[in-house]
Amino acid sequence: MQQLEAVRKKIATTGDLLSVVKTMKALAAVNIRHFEDAAKGVGEYAEVIEQGWTVFFRNAGILPNGPRQGVAVMLVIGSDQGMCGQFNEVVRAEAVQALEKLTDKGQEVVCWTCGERVRGALEDSGVKVGLNFRVPGSLRGVDSVVEDIEQNLEEWRDKRGMNHFTIVNNLHISDGDRVAAHHILPLHKRSGSMNWEGRSLPMINVPHQELFSTLFREYLYISVYGGIVQSLAAENSSRLAAMQVAEKNIIEHVEVLESQYRTTRQGAITGELLDIVAGVEAVVGG
Repeated sequence: MQQLEAVRKKIATTGDLLSVVKTMKALAAVNIRHFEDAAKGVGEYAEVIEQGWTVFFRNAGILPNGPRQGVAVMLVIGSDQGMCGQFNEVVRAEAVQALEKLTDKGQEVVCWTCGERVRGALEDSGVKVGLNFRVPGSLRGVDSVVEDIEQNLEEWRDKRGMNHFTIVNNLHISDGDRVAAHHILPLHKRSGSMNWEGRSLPMINVPHQELFSTLFREYLYISVYGGIVQSLAAENSSRLAAMQVAEKNIIEHVEVLESQYRTTRQGAITGELLDIVAGVEAVVGG
């Protein structure tokens, strides 16, 4: 009977685990849609900013002079939580490759992370992490994290002459997740040459420096915000896939435990019947 009770407890525990997995699976599916919508909105706003750059470049012609010598900041976006497959491992590998390329060019690189898991993975690879930011759990928390990152970027541009900025993150796209390194700064690496749909460019009545500052702030904001929401969508996609595999494995394990329970129960019943028969035979024989 003790063995039967142990199997029964395993079935109950496994059933509780299955309920947790199903809940996480449902939450991941809902979160994917929210972060996908946010990423789509950022993409549409990015097109507006690109149009602003087109107007700026065609009117001003040149960029304000920036620091030629300085450090490169690389922001690697991962996760704070596990159970998302190889999500952090693939972004770590991409970040190490991008870091090596910048280092080979003689660039001093400072690595920042967004997520405890990816920070640990990078440090295990021998990469020193300067700053780590938390991963927001919902869309409402993204703005505060982006503002925190922007403040640090501004400080590093003013005090350390930061002249390169790269974001490495997982992407959630229609044909599956992938990882990419986006070189955000310097600006001269961008084309700034979108075709204008109208017959003439709009007139601007603000100084070029003021227009540049506004566009620059918005450009940094949407770059960081877009990287985070894309990463969050990919994280939940990876977690959904991991939970689907876990759910299948747990269901199979439950079936094995139930089969074991039936076999154990049948064995116990058979043993009790044999004991009864033996007892009856002993009484009759006596």
